[in-house]
Amino acid sequence: MASSRPAVTLRLTTQLREKIIRSGYTTVGDLSAIPTADLAKELKLTSEQAQELLDQLHPKGLGVKSFTADQTWEQEKKLAPITTSSPAIDSLFGGSHGIPPGKITEICGLPGSGKTQLGSMGGAGGSSIYIDTEGSFVARRASQLASACAARLSESSKAAEAKPSLTADDLLRGIQYCRVHSPVEFIAMVRILAGILQEHPNVKLVVVDSISFLFRSNFSDTRLRTKLVASLGRQLADLARQHDLAVVVINQMTTTIDAPATGKRPFDPLDDNVHPALGETWGSICTHRIRLYDQGGHGQQRYARMFKSPTMQEQTVTFHIGQDGISDIVDPEPVKVKGGGARVGQEDDDMDFGHTSSQSMFFWEDDDFS
Repeated sequence: MASSRPAVTLRLTTQLREKIIRSGYTTVGDLSAIPTADLAKELKLTSEQAQELLDQLHPKGLGVKSFTADQTWEQEKKLAPITTSSPAIDSLFGGSHGIPPGKITEICGLPGSGKTQLGSMGGAGGSSIYIDTEGSFVARRASQLASACAARLSESSKAAEAKPSLTADDLLRGIQYCRVHSPVEFIAMVRILAGILQEHPNVKLVVVDSISFLFRSNFSDTRLRTKLVASLGRQLADLARQHDLAVVVINQMTTTIDAPATGKRPFDPLDDNVHPALGETWGSICTHRIRLYDQGGHGQQRYARMFKSPTMQEQTVTFHIGQDGISDIVDPEPVKVKGGGARVGQEDDDMDFGHTSSQSMFFWEDDDFS
């Protein structure tokens, strides 16, 4: 275990963590340098707390466990996916499942003037964390979506003669909002996520909006940036697996400046020279990658294309953004396929990505409601 690792990131109970912080220990190295028996005496730990600290500082073996494919599949089936509120988009992940927990899902598209928001729906009693790197969180829009979601839940409860559903306030309280302003703050945020998740085990979704914003303008050394972003991606992937939560990352698009002209509009999302930012190293870390776009303008019909998945083929679906979030289109226009049979993917003139806690996720375009 790295001696420079902050002590607050150890998976300890809140009471034990507070004792350590108050005593002035800041890193794992500080704690490991002292015999556990002496630490227990100094910090006045109970026998249970001393064992808990010992297990964290000196884990037995390498901590590597193996499972059969059958066991892994059975475990994944027990985890509740996060619906996007659009059966069409949910179907990109197979059936009507929605965004899977335990994995990283990337949502990318062209930059624009819309703002990404996070809404929360606690269908399974879960909550969510929204890490905002762009200052794009709009509380008004989050409240608007929460109210619409609460209304839908209420209607469903009445139809099923079930207990009253969650209110809009309940949904908003399920969102933990974290604003970071620099790469250093973001790195620190990712490092302390383990501790936050330990204290809040009901978190089912973490959204990062966006992964590329801080790193595209603050690093002239692209090799260093690639290495750093890959490290952050692996940490997020580990957290997703360890805590059975979905990690959704918003990414921007980039273009090859010296590429030959294609005759398409600037930054056309269907142009082969336009790609998600941060390169292939980052892309390999994401389990699923979805591209959002509109096909030639700002019409009512939008598209979402799954262009990378270990289980699903490339495919495109349509959806609509409205006052109450996203919804399916009853009679969608045919989806045009561009070159080589590759299916197009969705827009993002700033497709806003909202999310939910354990059971629901929203997309919206702020420009449509300004």
